[in-house]
Amino acid sequence: MSESTIAYFGYGSLVNLGSLRTPYISAHRATVTGWQRIWLSRPYDPGSFAAADGLAFLSVTAAPDIKIDGMIITDHASSLDALDERESLYSRVDINNDLLQFHDDPIETAQKFLYVADDHPADSNARILRSYLDVVMQGYYHQFGLNGLQNFFATTLNFDLKIHEDRDNPLYPRATELTQEEKDIFAGFR
Repeated sequence: MSESTIAYFGYGSLVNLGSLRTPYISAHRATVTGWQRIWLSRPYDPGSFAAADGLAFLSVTAAPDIKIDGMIITDHASSLDALDERESLYSRVDINNDLLQFHDDPIETAQKFLYVADDHPADSNARILRSYLDVVMQGYYHQFGLNGLQNFFATTLNFDLKIHEDRDNPLYPRATELTQEEKDIFAGFR
């Protein structure tokens, strides 16, 4: 990789390549050790994915013995500002290359990162947007199959939060269309 590229690990909506809004270079299925996904409430942030207070989105928390699947995305360094804007309410954290395992061809770059949610008081009434969950589930289903989707649920904390049903009128700005087959499969999970 040249100096003009970046590489980041997506573990939520970024697994769904249809939700990316920058002209990325490549995407690689990977597993990272030492992190676990968690649903966390995010504060309202005008113009961002957090369209109201009390909505929960995915983040990661340090978990030494946990492995999670996701995507390593290589992108143009010029996309970093747009990516940071998309991931408002999150901070970039470097990933040690030794903690990554690629499912396909590995990429050679000195540094990779992921986004971790900034601190914010927890909202005990937080809700998961169905439209956001659909994007994430579709990504895992397309990239890792039914087993990957099951693993996503098994390695994610706080799935006991309520669901805000907004599929028909999505609040999430990068909502996706689901096929009937996907709706049927996803209904078996949540």
